[in-house]
Amino acid sequence: MSSLLKTWRFGLGYLAFVIAGSLLLLAWLRQREREESNRLFQALVQADAEFVRRMNLPRSEKLAGDLTQLLGMHIDFLEAGQGIAASDDTLVIRLDDKNDMLFTRQPVASQLSLRDPATRNAFLTFWCVAGLVGAMLARERSKRAQTERLAMLGRVATSLAHDIKNPLASIQLHAQLMTPANEEDTKAVQLIQSESEVISGLVNQWLHLANPVPPRLSRLDVAETLRNVVTSLAAQAQHASVEVEMDLKSPLHAHGDAQRLTQAFRNLLINAIQAMPRGGKLRLRAEKHESSLTLIVSDSGPGFSEAALAHGTELFFTEKEGGMGVGLNIVANIIGAHGGRISLQNDPKSGAVVSVTLPSPA
Repeated sequence: MSSLLKTWRFGLGYLAFVIAGSLLLLAWLRQREREESNRLFQALVQADAEFVRRMNLPRSEKLAGDLTQLLGMHIDFLEAGQGIAASDDTLVIRLDDKNDMLFTRQPVASQLSLRDPATRNAFLTFWCVAGLVGAMLARERSKRAQTERLAMLGRVATSLAHDIKNPLASIQLHAQLMTPANEEDTKAVQLIQSESEVISGLVNQWLHLANPVPPRLSRLDVAETLRNVVTSLAAQAQHASVEVEMDLKSPLHAHGDAQRLTQAFRNLLINAIQAMPRGGKLRLRAEKHESSLTLIVSDSGPGFSEAALAHGTELFFTEKEGGMGVGLNIVANIIGAHGGRISLQNDPKSGAVVSVTLPSPA
């Protein structure tokens, strides 16, 4: 709510800036219009006075009336030095030692209109520049807000990791040392180990967000890595009544960080399992290309929404109740750090499809 309020305040503040800028632009254009009108008035007055002076025309009321009708402004001949003050609409020109010539025009109304190309172009240019600047400011503001959130997240993650990892390691160690007496105990131990892995994975995700480490690349079999992840999630898939189908033919070689890729694959599979709360099928297959390989993870769930297709890998975007919106973002970051890419699609029949492409050595 606070973030939305800040966004509204920023938007309204920038709108007020644009309105104020438009009014200032209008005032400047009107000032330029008055200056141009005064320049033309002065030039016309000087030319008319010079004409009367050069032709030595009589300084009579009749000539003043004729010139008034011809020029569309009031003209009088006065005795020199009567001290009439000049203004924007009134000018006094000395003709000779005895006579002044007085020119008075009607107050000039502004002709500014958006129908005028110059005026329209000036406002369109200002509004376009204001729009671009506004978009840049909004983007920078969003980046700054995300940086602040990540900084706060880093502090929280570091503290949580310290407080969780030690007791978690103790739980995992005791679970490994336990000797189950029967099948029920075996299932209990497996559940403890499985849930401990979940907690460990969550802690590692937060640590990765707080301090992303570049991958340590080595030659590995991606198919084997993916099968290990499936094995570690077997209990979770079985509990959700999700059947896993794999079409992975080893070896699928790539240069990668086994730990980071395991984290990325785990996030993808957990998302797929959670997308099928009433059960379904999770399919894993691979396509080998000349210099890359593509892993395709598909499920029989409802598929991605339009918003998720557009923003699913963005940090903190989530449509899952209670979700934090970090899983797919971490996947995208890990795959991107390996020089790969991730794409989100929907199967035309049903379900979501996530494709992960990684560079593959020849």
